Amino acid sequence: MTRKFFVALMMLAVMFTSSLASAEYEDEIMEDADLTTIKKLAVAMPNFYKVESAEPEIHDLIKDIYEAGKRSSTLEIVSYEDVIAAIRRDTGIDISALDVPEAEKVYKKNIARYADAYVVLTVANSEKLPQLFFYIYQTTDSKLMYTYKARSRLYSKSAASYAKMADEFFIRFDAATLHTLDGDEQKKLRKKQQEIRDKKRKAEKLEAKTSKNKVDMVKKK
Repeated sequence: MTRKFFVALMMLAVMFTSSLASAEYEDEIMEDADLTTIKKLAVAMPNFYKVESAEPEIHDLIKDIYEAGKRSSTLEIVSYEDVIAAIRRDTGIDISALDVPEAEKVYKKNIARYADAYVVLTVANSEKLPQLFFYIYQTTDSKLMYTYKARSRLYSKSAASYAKMADEFFIRFDAATLHTLDGDEQKKLRKKQQEIRDKKRKAEKLEAKTSKNKVDMVKKK
């Protein structure tokens, strides 16, 4: 095999891998849905049943979705735990003590008090490769606003992969919202999103520096 042929073959392999990574998602904005109205997005109970040992427990998956949103979204993300606490405070109902259908009913009835929309993750158990579906619903009437489907050969059915795929979902949703606008409105939102990302990066750097200083202090002692 000549060097030129080998280099060309490697370039094709990289291009093929990249196309797989970028092509294996689909998203759709529902007709009449205005994604720009969403400022606060709540995490709802996922449709998930653990079948692989590397997959997370459901309560860990809920936390992973929230953490992914905090990292990657420019929206304000409301955790499932915070919604539970707010509903308990305002209605006296503890949905964590209810069966799933009743908990979902109470969640949907009250969620408009705390967020503009909510996201439900569904994990397909029948697939060998990880396949995740994210659905965003309007809180006032539970009308579907946006769907995102992800499937990738680059990931496994594991907690780490689901967290990365959740990161990608939040990034894609930001992009989808941006592309619903034109002209000056799009420029304004792009600028706002970039400002939020810059603030997050600064906060992460500060947190990392603070953690390092604490470790150094412990070492000195």
